[in-house]
Amino acid sequence: MNRSFPIHAAAPLVFALLAFSGCQSTQEKSAILESKGADVAKLEKIKIGAANQAVEVLETTVLTDQFGSAVVLRLKNNSPGPQAAVPVGLDVKDAKAKSIYKNDIQGLENGLVQVPVIEARSEGWWVHDQVLVTQTPKIAEATLGKPEAQAPAKVPRIDVSPPFLETDPVSGMNVTGKVTNKSNVEQIDLLLYAVATKGGKVVAAGRGLIPKLKTDGKPEFYRIYFIGDPKNADIEVVAMPSTFE
Repeated sequence: MNRSFPIHAAAPLVFALLAFSGCQSTQEKSAILESKGADVAKLEKIKIGAANQAVEVLETTVLTDQFGSAVVLRLKNNSPGPQAAVPVGLDVKDAKAKSIYKNDIQGLENGLVQVPVIEARSEGWWVHDQVLVTQTPKIAEATLGKPEAQAPAKVPRIDVSPPFLETDPVSGMNVTGKVTNKSNVEQIDLLLYAVATKGGKVVAAGRGLIPKLKTDGKPEFYRIYFIGDPKNADIEVVAMPSTFE
């Protein structure tokens, strides 16, 4: 399900943005991508409930650039089975440890308040790229709840092609590629995470979405915009199935 590819150089490429006009933040582009052609599921409000004893947060990274702010979690599932729809409570703070953003706003889509799936005894990512703040965020605290959905014994296999790094002078850096459904379960609102690391440190991240990924073997195109600087970094693009039957 996960594919990691080192990218050490990329030629700038100016491309026409079919869905965007003018100067938009990464969060705005992400929101448009996620809503275009899809009915992204919404939650009334996040409910963490009892703490998750099986999935731990190994690392938390806060990223900010001219396009916005993001929080990236590196997670580990220590249980013998996959977990699905794991609630994530996020508290983002400024340099004085004052809370400036929480993801407990009514109406956020599921991907901003839940980890879609994390496989058994493995590590995974979670990216929130719509941290809307007026101050500069410095730290973030994450709380994980118990899974809200029954995960299958085997998570659907989604193949991700090697990402190609592109640069747009207005909208910033992004990666493109294709995803193919190798399972027999059609995916609805398939989330993709792109995480760039350098020397083991997260330096950039973003999210994308495929409204529908059929089981006919036909690949679908993805584009993921970054917050942070992914140049000369190792870039991992991860597909996060959330449709299991």
